[in-house]
Amino acid sequence: MIFRALVKFRLQQQIGIMGFFFSSFSSGSGHNKVWFKDKDDALASFRLMLLRKPLPCIVEFSKLFSSIVRMGHYETVVYLSKEIEFLGIEQDIHSLSILINCFCHLHRVDFGLSVLSKILKLGLEPSIVTFTTLLNGLCMEGKMDQVMMLYDDMLVRGLQPNVYTYNVIINSLSKSGKANEALGFLKQMEKVGCVPNVVNYSTLIDGYCLRGQMDEARSVFDLMVSKGCTPNVYTYTSLMNGYCKIERIEEAVQLLDETLRKGLVPDIVTFTTIISGLCRAGRPLAAQQLFRYICAHGHTPNIMTYGVLLDGLCKHGNLEEAFALFQEMQRSTVKPNLVIYTILIDSLCKCGKIKDGKELFSRLIDEGLKPNVYTYTALVGALCKEGLIIEAHKLFRKMEEDGCTPDKCAYNVIIQGFLQHKDPSMARQLVEEMVNRGFSADAATRALLNDFPTNDIPALKTLIGFCEDH
Repeated sequence: MIFRALVKFRLQQQIGIMGFFFSSFSSGSGHNKVWFKDKDDALASFRLMLLRKPLPCIVEFSKLFSSIVRMGHYETVVYLSKEIEFLGIEQDIHSLSILINCFCHLHRVDFGLSVLSKILKLGLEPSIVTFTTLLNGLCMEGKMDQVMMLYDDMLVRGLQPNVYTYNVIINSLSKSGKANEALGFLKQMEKVGCVPNVVNYSTLIDGYCLRGQMDEARSVFDLMVSKGCTPNVYTYTSLMNGYCKIERIEEAVQLLDETLRKGLVPDIVTFTTIISGLCRAGRPLAAQQLFRYICAHGHTPNIMTYGVLLDGLCKHGNLEEAFALFQEMQRSTVKPNLVIYTILIDSLCKCGKIKDGKELFSRLIDEGLKPNVYTYTALVGALCKEGLIIEAHKLFRKMEEDGCTPDKCAYNVIIQGFLQHKDPSMARQLVEEMVNRGFSADAATRALLNDFPTNDIPALKTLIGFCEDH
C-alpha cells in the first residue's frame, strides 16, 4: 500500500491529470489568470463586481471562478454560479465547463451531466475540454460504461480527443485492471494522428505493473522507446516497482543502474522502491546499504523510506539495526510517527520483549502521538501470549475509552486470548459483543471454539454457527 501511494503521488505529479489543466483551462493563457490571496479575497472581489453598473460580462466572472477553483473551493463556485444566473447573467461554454469541473471534483458527476444537457439545450457547442472533464469525473467514480457511452457521443459530435482525453481513459482502464483495453486506446491514438507522450505510455506501463504483468509492461516500454519517446524517472520507477512486487529484484536493480547511466536523477521515491524490494526479497542489510548510499549522495530519506527499511529490518530479525535507525531518526529532521512506533512495538512484542514494547508504547504517548487500533492490538496480543490476560483485557477496554474503536482483528485477538487461557465465559461475552458490532470470528477463533468440550459451556458452542452465519 505504501508504494501504491508513492507511485500514485508521482503519477499525479507527472500527468497533471487533470490538476493544472482542469483548474486553469477556463482562463485561457497564463497572463489572463486572476489571482487572489484566499477565498475571502475572491469573494470580496465578487461582491464588488456585482456593484458595477453595468454588470461585468460572464468572461470576467469566469476568470474569478477559475481562480477560486485553483484554490480548491469548488462548492463556492457552484454557489456563485447560481447567484449570477439568478441575476440574469447569461453563462457561456467557459463558465458552464468550469461548473462541470466543480461538480466532478465534488463527486457529483450526475450534476455535471445535467449541466452538459443544459449546454446542449442552450444551443452551445461543448468543447473537448467539456467532454474530457466529464470523462475524468466518470472515471474517478469508476463508471466505465458511461465513460464509453460519453466517449462515443463525443466522437459522433465530431470532437477529436486530445492527449489529455486519451490519458484520462488510459489511466482509468489501467487502474481498473483493464490494461489491454487501455493499450487499444493507445494504438487508436496513433491511428488518428494523436502522438502518445511519455505520460500515456507510463500510465499504461504502471497499469500492467499493478497486476504483475511485467512482460506486457516491458513490451510497452520497448514500444515507447522505438517510437522515439524518452522514458522519464516515473516510467523507470513504475517498472522497478513492478519487478519488486514479484520479487525479481535483480531486474529492478538493473533498471536503477540504467536510469543512472542515462543521466536521469532518481528521486527518493525511486530509491524507496528499491529499498522496499530488497526488504521483500529478504535482503534487509542490502537495503540498509542502499539507504546509506543515498544519504551519502545528498538524498534526504522521507518518513516512508524510514518506515519501509525499519519494517524490513524488523521482519527479518534485525532488531538491533532497526533501533539504531530509529535513534537516527530521532536525531534527524524526520521524526518518528505513529507508523514507525507501531512497527517497532509489534516487532518487540513478537520477539517476546513485552516490557520494551510497553515502554515504547508509553513513550509514543509522551511524544503526543495517539495510538491507533493496530498499535493497541499488537500490545494486546503480546499480553495475551504472555498470559497477562487481565492486563490485556484492561488495555482492550482502554482502547475504546481513548476513542479508538476496536476492529475485527482486535476482537479476535482478545477472544483467542481468553479461549487459550480457559476463560470461555468472558470469551462468550466478547464474541456476542463482536457479532453485535458487525464483525465475525476468523478461522483461528472458530478453531479454538471448536476445541472446547461440549460439556464445558454448551452456550459457547452455539456461537460457532452464529459467527459463521454472520
